[in-house]
Amino acid sequence: MTKYAGVPATAISEHEAGDKQRQTGMAALATLFVVTVFIFANMYTTQAILPVLSRELHISAPTAGLTVSTLVLAVAIGSLFYGPLSDRIGRKPVMVGTSLLLAVPTLLCGLAPNFAVLVILRTMQGLLIPGLTSVAIAYVNETFAGRRRGLAMGIYVCGTTVGGLFARTGSALLTGAFTWRIALLAFALPTLLAALAIWLFLPEMGVQHSPGPREETLPPHQEPLKGNQQAHARSASTFSVYGAFLFQALSDMGEHLRNRRLVGAFVIGFTLFFGFIGTFTYLPYYLTGPHFKLSTEAVGLVYVLWLTGVFSPFAGIIAQRVGSRRTIAFSMTLAALGLLITLAPLLPIVIIGLGLVTLGMFSTVPAVNLYLDEQATRAKGTAASMYLSSYYLGGSIGAILPGLALLWFGWPGVVLFCLTLIIVALLSDAVLCR
Repeated sequence: MTKYAGVPATAISEHEAGDKQRQTGMAALATLFVVTVFIFANMYTTQAILPVLSRELHISAPTAGLTVSTLVLAVAIGSLFYGPLSDRIGRKPVMVGTSLLLAVPTLLCGLAPNFAVLVILRTMQGLLIPGLTSVAIAYVNETFAGRRRGLAMGIYVCGTTVGGLFARTGSALLTGAFTWRIALLAFALPTLLAALAIWLFLPEMGVQHSPGPREETLPPHQEPLKGNQQAHARSASTFSVYGAFLFQALSDMGEHLRNRRLVGAFVIGFTLFFGFIGTFTYLPYYLTGPHFKLSTEAVGLVYVLWLTGVFSPFAGIIAQRVGSRRTIAFSMTLAALGLLITLAPLLPIVIIGLGLVTLGMFSTVPAVNLYLDEQATRAKGTAASMYLSSYYLGGSIGAILPGLALLWFGWPGVVLFCLTLIIVALLSDAVLCR
């Protein structure tokens, strides 16, 4: 007896098509999660081992923080480019190409002869990472529809969460067992595997981009150009295409900056990542300091708290139901409360506070990403790029200034600095985004 006995042929084909679409959707979600984990991990490979870098390379805490801040600043700069580029040539080609190139500086970081070269290589990583991070938001919004869109956005954010955990815990454990160079070398293979997975398994369905320049046909009476004339014509045409691309990108950015609600989202992104990076960049100095005296391996295990990011898919679904702004306000308040709790001089209480910080942060991100899609009526890739640029710019500054506060006022200075920025985010949600 056949599987579809007695069922009309049209119904069979529709049923099979539905099964295939569901299977493709699940495979795309799984691939999206894995590649996000592996690519995003490159941002934080040095964060948990900053005290080791300070000790072995004879540098201060803020100086060691440059391995984070310069990378994040480069991500902010790169994010402005890849979104408009993906609007023009498509999301998947950008994600594949940049992820493949990222494997090169990732491998070389472990071979860096000195700190200056390490910072340069980390900057190169930062320029390539947004080829995935800034494009993935637009890719998710365009590829997944209905309730699955909120789920997919949450899965993407969950991937960034696990990627951060993978980087911090992995680098700390490998550094403790071997050396910091071995730890950094180990991340090259996952990066290469991620590029191959994007190419092989992520679908291009639903991805929309602007068509390329039309091929003009010559009138019958016009003779084709020859020799140097053809070369000059090609150069002029290429210049015209890139000029039009740049003009359109700047025009789209100007339009988004005139949207008060989008500006509010950009401010939230800046302040959100400033507080988060500031907290977790200088956390190892706090936990390995004279009060707690934890080992590098133990500090790496503290980052298991990033597993609270598994709630990101639920946060995305909740944001779709109750509204993005309400979700943002609640989750940011939760993060602020967690920061205050870390001031308690008891390790279990500090761990609880850090757990609230991570839960609040990873619940805010999918809500803001969905809010961006609601407010940007066109050039969504550019809007996502602008948001991520402000987001990572905040993280870059957040990897430096709280370090100065740590030198002057200790951990309370870091908490006060980061808490102030979270309050700014709440004000932006209440005023600019309403």
